[in-house]
Amino acid sequence: MDAPEHRLPPSSAGFPAGFVAPPVGTGADKVDVSRLVQMLWRQKWLILGLTAVLWLPAVLLINAMTPLYSASAVVVIDPHPNRVINIPSVSEPMGIYLDTVNTEVEILRSRDLARRVAETLNLGQEPEYAATTDKPGLLAPVMEEGRALLTEVTALLPESLAALLTPPPRPAPPTGDAVEMESARLTEAFQKNLRISPGVQSRAIRITVEAKDPQLAARAANAVADAYLAIQVEAKRKATQNASEWLQSRLDELRQDMTATGRAVVEAMRSETGMAKGRDAPLVNEEMSALNAQLAEARTAHANAQARLRQLQSVRPGNPESLTGTDIGGDPLITGLRQRQAMLNAQIAELRAQYGDRHPALNRPTAELRELNATLATEVDRVVRSLRGEVEQQVAKIQDLSRRLEGLRTESFDTLQAEVRQRDLQRQADASDDNYRRAVTRLKETQVLQVLEMTPDVRIVSAAAVPGGPVGPGKTVLAGLAAVVCGAIATGVALVRTMSQRGVYSSHQVEAVLGLPAVGVVPLLGRVKRSAGTDAARDPYSNTGGGDFAEAVWRLCARLHLVRTGVEPAAIKGGEVVMLTSSVAGEGKTTLAVALSAFLADTGRRVVIVDCDTRRPAVHRLLGGSRPPKGLTDLLEGDATLDQVVHVDDRRRVAVIAAGRPVDRPQILLGSKAMLSLLVELSERYDVVVLDTPPVLSVSDALILAPLADRVLYVVRWARTASSLASAGIKQVRQVGGRIGGAVLSMVNAREHANLEYGVRPPSGRSYRLRRIA
Repeated sequence: MDAPEHRLPPSSAGFPAGFVAPPVGTGADKVDVSRLVQMLWRQKWLILGLTAVLWLPAVLLINAMTPLYSASAVVVIDPHPNRVINIPSVSEPMGIYLDTVNTEVEILRSRDLARRVAETLNLGQEPEYAATTDKPGLLAPVMEEGRALLTEVTALLPESLAALLTPPPRPAPPTGDAVEMESARLTEAFQKNLRISPGVQSRAIRITVEAKDPQLAARAANAVADAYLAIQVEAKRKATQNASEWLQSRLDELRQDMTATGRAVVEAMRSETGMAKGRDAPLVNEEMSALNAQLAEARTAHANAQARLRQLQSVRPGNPESLTGTDIGGDPLITGLRQRQAMLNAQIAELRAQYGDRHPALNRPTAELRELNATLATEVDRVVRSLRGEVEQQVAKIQDLSRRLEGLRTESFDTLQAEVRQRDLQRQADASDDNYRRAVTRLKETQVLQVLEMTPDVRIVSAAAVPGGPVGPGKTVLAGLAAVVCGAIATGVALVRTMSQRGVYSSHQVEAVLGLPAVGVVPLLGRVKRSAGTDAARDPYSNTGGGDFAEAVWRLCARLHLVRTGVEPAAIKGGEVVMLTSSVAGEGKTTLAVALSAFLADTGRRVVIVDCDTRRPAVHRLLGGSRPPKGLTDLLEGDATLDQVVHVDDRRRVAVIAAGRPVDRPQILLGSKAMLSLLVELSERYDVVVLDTPPVLSVSDALILAPLADRVLYVVRWARTASSLASAGIKQVRQVGGRIGGAVLSMVNAREHANLEYGVRPPSGRSYRLRRIA
């Protein structure tokens, strides 16, 4: 007869079906600064140790640095030198502008000036500028052999692949004169140590040279200032010499030009032209001016008459408003007619307003207005004919004046050409004479300037002195900066190490990541407490021993509602099957199963623990006994009875069913009807049946037993089991119909867990325990 099916009562699991853990908090998507600081505080020894390991070599390197000395000279742009004689210089002094100061700064930074200073100071003899001989490194022979081997291998490959693998050719050594190469090297080295700093809103320029020798720094700064002044003097002297040579070569050409354009040629041209002068201008120009004035007056009169004519031609005598604004030439008759017309229009308008449009009183004024309009039209026509005649006269006058003006313009052009030619010859003669005289004068001045000493536009206001102490490197600052950098690197390593950990650290993560309620947090049980002994106080599975571990197991029993009081109704019968499993081995699942059974037995409940891990049985070992000869596999195969395989631990009052002998395929036995019948019978005999099963992801035994249990407790090792592994195991248990009552964090570091769970460490001091009764 089939055994009756045993199922978990709906309300005995302690948590509703389909329970989904809430998120960690409303600010779960925000960065918690306090938790970040706590996380770094937990890694403080790693951070401090790594910082020390990185900082000590840095300090040794900083202490080995050679001190540097800095010397500065200050020059000021002074474009107003005192002149001994009042002779303008060939090269004008520089102006006081921002671009002038920047230009001089670039001259001070130039390669030519650095080369001159290097040659003046003979920097090649200084120790810090001495040439270093390139010695082959320790790996040079190995690199050469590897290069030769790679060349031989590529020779055997196809051409397309060989082109990619062939090592690049070595750079050719620089060619050229050795003296030039040495000079270029010294120049570049000196430029690296030279600093030119223009003053802020001033004409001062600071020249700073850094060197390992303080005396060399001072000599080099002064040498740069002297070389800069010498460059300016040489530039002025060279400009004066070039100007003198150019003027000497130009004197003969100027003398010949002055002879060719003499005043005799100018007088001959003036006599040939025969030009006559008027009061203020030639006579032709005076006549053209008069004709232009008359032509302008005629055009103005013509335009006025033409405008009046157009206005009168647009007048409609029958419409009195059309005469408004019309120029009629001041004719008194038309003016009187227009006044009479306005009066009649006003009278008619008044009568219409008083009597209407059809009243007989309007007949007489209307007839009089028609006669007046006819008379006005006749007079306007007369004025129009008169204006037309006037316009024709003005047109004829304009044409006559235009012809006369065109003739005078032709005559004036010929006269102007002759005058321009005369003036041009005069200017050439005057210019040739003036150029010759000025060239002679300037040549004598430049000869005087060559004798005098040139004065530069820059003067030295502060010579460089030998520095009394080094300016760098700032070893204290560098050591502090190195400490900060090393600390940052160590902090980054700690953060990466912390972020790379994939374990589950708190009940919040259990609920948020795994989707299960965290029903218990069991601390790590030390090795000393696991040792066998007769003293009950040293027994971790005893009600009076175990310390924090025992308290955690009690809390787990309370949360699972496994501890019942004597006031429960008698109708509640039947035991509960609780299965413990995990994702992988070594997560403390068996230890927790034994402790849970022992603690429930201490409360007076009938408890049996079944070791379902036939591959690696451990329940009998944790209870301190030897492996029984018969166990679960023997019972399921029919080689033993239930009474023969049940062994009672006298000290803990826990019934134990060992795993039994090893079998090839335990899955068949665990999934058989005999196993179901066994669980039904055990639940009738005992209040709680605890099943210790193998890991879910290792073998399939736990998946077979999961649907048979009333409740599954999923054990997750703190900080070791990856959340992905735990999620995969939980998913498989749910897929086979297992009813997971919650997850238990096992082997927890209590102090670290409290810091992660609540953000603070538990207070140190005497633990809160009951005193023993003597």
